[in-house]
Amino acid sequence: MRIKRLEISGFGRWSQQNFDLIDGMQVIAGQNESGKTTLRAFIVGVLFGFPTKKGGVNVYDPKDGSQYGGSLILETDEGDVRITRLDRTKTTLNITRLVNQTEINDPEKWLKKKLSPLTRESFDDIFNFNQEDLSHISQIKSEDFQKLLLNIGAVGSTGWLDVMADLDKSADKLFAPRGNKRPLNMAIKDYENNALQIQQNSEALSDFISTEKKLTDLETKQQEQQNKILTINQALQERNKLIQQYQLFESAKKITIQDIQTVNETEVVKAQRLQIEIDALSNSINRHNATLQNIKLPEQLTDSKKEQLLLSQAQVRQRILSENQTKKNELLQQTKQLEERFTAHVPEPLTDKELQELATSNFYFYVSVIAVILVILSTFVLHLSMLWIGIIILVGCGGLYYKSQQQNKSKQAIKERYSPLDVVTIKAIQPQINLYEQHLSEIEKLDSDIIQQQDDVVNLIKPIAVRLDVEVLCDSLDLTIVQLITALQQQNLSTDNKRNLLVQQQNQIVVETQQEKEKLNSKIEEQNIVFKTYHVNDLNELEDLLSQFKKNLQFKQRYQDIMQQIDEETRQKLVRYESEEQLVAQQEQQKHELAILQEHAFKLQNEIANYKAQQEQRTSNDQFMTMQQNLANQKTELTQQFSDYLTLKLTVRWINKALQNASQNRFPKMQELATKYFKYLTNERYDKIQFSKNSLQVITIDSQKFDVTELSTGTQEQLYVAFRLALSQVIKDIISMPLLVDDGFVNFDDNRKKNVMHLLHDLAQEQQIIYWTAARDNDQFKNVIKL
Repeated sequence: MRIKRLEISGFGRWSQQNFDLIDGMQVIAGQNESGKTTLRAFIVGVLFGFPTKKGGVNVYDPKDGSQYGGSLILETDEGDVRITRLDRTKTTLNITRLVNQTEINDPEKWLKKKLSPLTRESFDDIFNFNQEDLSHISQIKSEDFQKLLLNIGAVGSTGWLDVMADLDKSADKLFAPRGNKRPLNMAIKDYENNALQIQQNSEALSDFISTEKKLTDLETKQQEQQNKILTINQALQERNKLIQQYQLFESAKKITIQDIQTVNETEVVKAQRLQIEIDALSNSINRHNATLQNIKLPEQLTDSKKEQLLLSQAQVRQRILSENQTKKNELLQQTKQLEERFTAHVPEPLTDKELQELATSNFYFYVSVIAVILVILSTFVLHLSMLWIGIIILVGCGGLYYKSQQQNKSKQAIKERYSPLDVVTIKAIQPQINLYEQHLSEIEKLDSDIIQQQDDVVNLIKPIAVRLDVEVLCDSLDLTIVQLITALQQQNLSTDNKRNLLVQQQNQIVVETQQEKEKLNSKIEEQNIVFKTYHVNDLNELEDLLSQFKKNLQFKQRYQDIMQQIDEETRQKLVRYESEEQLVAQQEQQKHELAILQEHAFKLQNEIANYKAQQEQRTSNDQFMTMQQNLANQKTELTQQFSDYLTLKLTVRWINKALQNASQNRFPKMQELATKYFKYLTNERYDKIQFSKNSLQVITIDSQKFDVTELSTGTQEQLYVAFRLALSQVIKDIISMPLLVDDGFVNFDDNRKKNVMHLLHDLAQEQQIIYWTAARDNDQFKNVIKL
């Protein structure tokens, strides 16, 4: 498992900040308060949960109000995942597989399984340390540091050593072999004084003393019985240990190690890289082929000439339509001019009679006037006999006058019809009035013809306009036709250009496809050489072969680790048993013996209780009784204090034994690596690390031996670092995590600091290491993130 990227939403001084990390040794450099420790706390917080304010620890609340938390992108055996943990009090955890962007159900369970068997504490004990951890070495006693190194194989041993020291101090406060003022020492002395006083005052109580002796004998037997029970219990514990070791032993025997051809992972990576290139080339060729299929050359426009002919016909019809519209406009102009000469509508033309009436003047009127004048003259000038002739003439003139009046009325009616024209104009305009109705008929016929002609033109050009997306302007058909002719010409030109471009594109794709096919064949041939080397047919078989090879290596390593966890003496004992059932049977037998012993002890306890009851009956409420009771109370209190003292001492011994047992299974391999690292860190001054049962010595190149207590603070820290690095390497078969180191080498001199940097670079080839430093000179590092 390795960390590829930090994505911080808000954590301490960091807000909306991302950091990309490399596989090997990643150096993060910055001065004090630049945020180095904050980044380390962020990594641990996302993996194991953010800190709480209990205990007054720094919870790294964002300074600008950003959302608390962020994400880590990790590379795991299941592919890359993004672990997102947001908010401190009501934390939410989300884990996303980046290969398909799917959310993992029950992320807490998944993450706990991936980190198992690590907890936050065990992670800090193995993979996470800084100068404060190393400074702790100089603050503990030399003998405790020696115990720490002996028990470093047990994760969390530092805390247990502190517990051991506290318990040991508590026990020493209760009792000291040569002390006088310790509580237990004082209680023993008081008990001895009271017992002597009772003995001096109880000479007459022989029965009491005799019974007391029996009680002492019984209590001695009871103690012997308790020792036997303790022995059986120890044997049972040993048997339980053998049963546990037998299960481990059996699991080792079940491991099947096969003879599998050695597979060079570099060759597999090469084949995978070639496969990626092959797939990419194949996909590219397929895309080219698909592109070729999708490229459709524009069809030659066979209907183009037909459309041009239709547009020509439309132009001819449009000219005819324009001529009719012009003729119509002229007729309309004439009729309009005629209509404008009358106040009302254009009157009907005059009939011949009306023309005649209009042509005759006031003839009848003038004749009548002349006749009247003649009658008057004939009456007064001529003779009376002429009277009847005058009357006749007057009657005639009256008729003529009436007819004249009728003629005037008819002429007045004509003038009203033709108002405001005069008689001369009325006569002159008669030819135009006669043509008016004819013009109206012609205009009506022209309207019908124009509409039909316009529909014909529109029907001719509309399909072409729709195809060319040109709007048909009925009021400007001639302009529409010109636009269609222009658009059709442009379309033909565009189609020819597009066809030429597509042909050119086809040719280019064909050339590129041919080149990629040649590269593809070359890559396939190169990949087949790798396949032939391992006698496989494809990449899946090669990957399966590599997986089998790695699993086989793991089986070998697992078998070796298991066998190293079982010491030779235990192994010899386990070989004697054919099955676990034999061990279980012996365990049951020992349990049966233990039950019998416990029953016997119970009977002894009852017998002792009976004698003590008799002793109580023999005593009275006198001074002896009081002294005896006080002595009994003192004995009970003394027994309790001794029990507390022994409990503390035995607990210290049990913790020390447990730590040694926890570390001894991995200790040989860890010792070998620690010796190698310590030798390198000290410029080969120290050649070996030598262990006895409870002591540790380092041996120089010239065979001088030094106890750990005799080493300088810097050398003690280098020895501790060697063991910490060795432990992280020994357990990587169980869990592989990045190693986090925060400026942990302050007490190293320049040469040894360079050595530890080189060692970290070497280890980073197989394990990601993130190193925080405040050093200003970072030229020695290749991959540096400067804060």
